[in-house]
Amino acid sequence: MVDEDETAAPEEAVAFEMIAALAGPDMDVLETPDAFLTGVAAALNASDDVDADLAAILTDHLLTVMPHENVIANAKAAILTLAAERAATAEEAADG
Repeated sequence: MVDEDETAAPEEAVAFEMIAALAGPDMDVLETPDAFLTGVAAALNASDDVDADLAAILTDHLLTVMPHENVIANAKAAILTLAAERAATAEEAADG
């Protein structure tokens, strides 16, 4: 049986490696919740496979140590606004 502590998800490993690289070779990196969430946000924003606007919404609303009490409603509103903007742009392009 594999111990869960020994195997990290690839996303977690990438985030931790990015934080370690930013810290430099001489610094010990203690993975705090804030550092982890910052690393995840940076990895999302750096990835070509992730929608940049959605990554920004995740970063702004969900990937925080102390999220706002209405975090879900705020994230949902931001996603709906983004969807409406994209739909309007698509309609304008179709009407041409």
